[in-house]
Amino acid sequence: MSDANRGAWHLGMRAAVLAVLFVCGLRGALTETGQADLIEFVLGALTGGAVLWVSHRLLRGLVGTLRNMPAEAVTLALAVLTTLLVFDQWSMAELWRLVRAPSAWRSGLAPLTGLSVSSLAVLVLAVALLTVVVARSRKDALALAFVPGGLRLFALAAAACVTAVGIVLSLVTDGRDPHPTTFRTIGPAVADAVAFVDAPDPGSAGTYEVERVSYGAGRNARRPEFGKARDLESRAVDARALLPEWKGLRGSVRERYWGFDLSEAPLNGLVWAPVGEGPFPLVVIVHGNHSMVDVSDPGYAYLGELLASRGFIVVSVDENYINGSWSGDFRGKEMAVRGWLLLEHLALWRDWSTTEDHPFAGRVDLDRIALVGHSRGGEAVSIAHAFNALAHHPDDATIAFDYGFDISALVAIAQVDQRYHRRVELDDVSFFALQGSYDADEPAFHGLRQYNRIELSEGSPHFKAGLYVHGANHGQFNEGWGRKDYGPPGAWLLNLAPIIDADVQRRIAAVSIAAFLESTLHDDDRYRAFFRDPRVGKDWLPEGIYVHRYTDASFAPIADFEEDIDVTSASRADVRISASGLALWREEALTHRDGRLQGSAAAVLGWRAGSAPEYTLEMPEGLKMEVDGRRRVLSFEIAPSPERAPDDESDEDEGARSAASDSPVVESDARDTALAFTVEVEDASGRTLRYDGRSLARVAPPMHVQYLKSQALNRARYTHTWEAVLQTVEIPLEADPRDLRAVRMRFDGASAGTVLVDQIGIRIVAE
Repeated sequence: MSDANRGAWHLGMRAAVLAVLFVCGLRGALTETGQADLIEFVLGALTGGAVLWVSHRLLRGLVGTLRNMPAEAVTLALAVLTTLLVFDQWSMAELWRLVRAPSAWRSGLAPLTGLSVSSLAVLVLAVALLTVVVARSRKDALALAFVPGGLRLFALAAAACVTAVGIVLSLVTDGRDPHPTTFRTIGPAVADAVAFVDAPDPGSAGTYEVERVSYGAGRNARRPEFGKARDLESRAVDARALLPEWKGLRGSVRERYWGFDLSEAPLNGLVWAPVGEGPFPLVVIVHGNHSMVDVSDPGYAYLGELLASRGFIVVSVDENYINGSWSGDFRGKEMAVRGWLLLEHLALWRDWSTTEDHPFAGRVDLDRIALVGHSRGGEAVSIAHAFNALAHHPDDATIAFDYGFDISALVAIAQVDQRYHRRVELDDVSFFALQGSYDADEPAFHGLRQYNRIELSEGSPHFKAGLYVHGANHGQFNEGWGRKDYGPPGAWLLNLAPIIDADVQRRIAAVSIAAFLESTLHDDDRYRAFFRDPRVGKDWLPEGIYVHRYTDASFAPIADFEEDIDVTSASRADVRISASGLALWREEALTHRDGRLQGSAAAVLGWRAGSAPEYTLEMPEGLKMEVDGRRRVLSFEIAPSPERAPDDESDEDEGARSAASDSPVVESDARDTALAFTVEVEDASGRTLRYDGRSLARVAPPMHVQYLKSQALNRARYTHTWEAVLQTVEIPLEADPRDLRAVRMRFDGASAGTVLVDQIGIRIVAE
């Protein structure tokens, strides 16, 4: 190699080193350590430089070894290594299927669409090669083509640059909505068949003036509102026994940053309270696992202001010091202490409410308490409710509990589930789960898992509800978390275009949470109708797609598909199930997008185009229910599925059908229309009443989502673009329930389709 060529390559490699150091510095600056960005950049660059030097020395030694080996031995060794890596990733059967099914191939450039190691390598390669090209052709660019290997080098540099530009452009755009739909549950173009509920808009401010105070303990140098500028003195608690993982780097970093350890964990809170004597119900809100230096508790001010004006004392508590940081997070080991801290805050408020001359003495209604949690906080509120009834900590019985609060309502926003290692099963508490379909952080509706683990005893006044909002993400429920559910650089991969506006998302949260608390803590039953069918609040909610779930203690199941593996049997021994015209019929456990169980099973019913599918529950002796004059409805849960029933001649294997379930497979306009079905109710006299499903409810078509801009990366990370979220449908019963002899579901046979059906039964509707 000539001196000129050698000099050009050395210059190119120096450019590559500078590019790598810049990338490492940028990654350091994106790490939230609490230091200035410049300091983080320098630390990142220094760390990258150290790794680069060590790697260079190791690889130099390896190259020296390879030089002493015959070329055939080197290439054979690399081939052996490649073969082992391939068989480590794919089985023999998978390799043969890949050869036989070219449609299953994935582009080798797919990883380049994200900020992966390969994409960064391309960026650095482009910088290095461009430097080489410029260095070799500074006198005459056209002469480059006549230099040995120059044309190939130029072509490689050009390809790297084009790819690098493509990567950058893909990172700076918001993406697109690959699954657009004109379907709306609520909107000006939708003619709703339900009456508007006669109750004030729960999302509008109430009549109370709002006072704002903060409380805390200790120095709280990082949070002056809880330190020297606090309004009320609280206390610190010793949480060391509940989180022994607070040690090593994770513990020392936190102690240096916050100025305290878990032996004196402060009870800090922001309070919005109605001005007046009260007593007022108490609502405690807890955030989830955001970066600890980007504090989360102020992000619920929109809920605090609204609820306080409507007569609730609202507290947003500070648990930021147990959140994740650059030194690592506790990976769910802290879930018990998240719930326990909520109970310690309640104990603080109990003391204040009975302390003479305290500003909140006598103003707190401790018989009406609700807990609201977001993300890991959503699981923490259920943990707190479970711990509330215990005398000892279940993980360490040497820790005594003495709480016993009247926690009557729980709200879980974008909840995680089972970060805590125990299954939390609850009894007799009202529960509301709120979830967005474009939640890239918690992409499955895990609030349904807790929903299914709550038992309501006969006569209980409580109810359970869920609301799934298409287009809502994880972070916008908190004013500080924002539109991106990851921190950078991962945030640059997110497909943001389909996400609804932050104000719209928080309006939905404010309306639904306020309606839930009005119903549960203020005993205003008018708002229950909103959870049975959100269309009754169509003037409250923004235009959009909503899927709702509701049940209460009056529900008497006819078929919940939990009893056995016989598809013809039901929950009641006197009920028999039959079907006709179906090409697909089975019962199975419902799963989330991530494959985890929802905690409920359903019937899967599929039909081909042109058939006349029916699904019938026969009750020869009637339901034998007690009749007390109260109005009853036939209730069930239903959702269309993208799975298609197999054709008679089809030889598709299960893998192909599973892959097809990720894409709409019916007519192109099916994604824009509500599910078409008919329900027939037959009584003892032989009279049959028919109900058009579209007049009963607007059941959304399968809602497909793509969280990442790259379809390939999205499939690799999230597996499926759809998950089963069933909607509750009610049919008013005109006859005595004991007179019911059959319930029959008919589905539109004009086109192929599949539905999931669950929780068929009778419920009492409060007048």
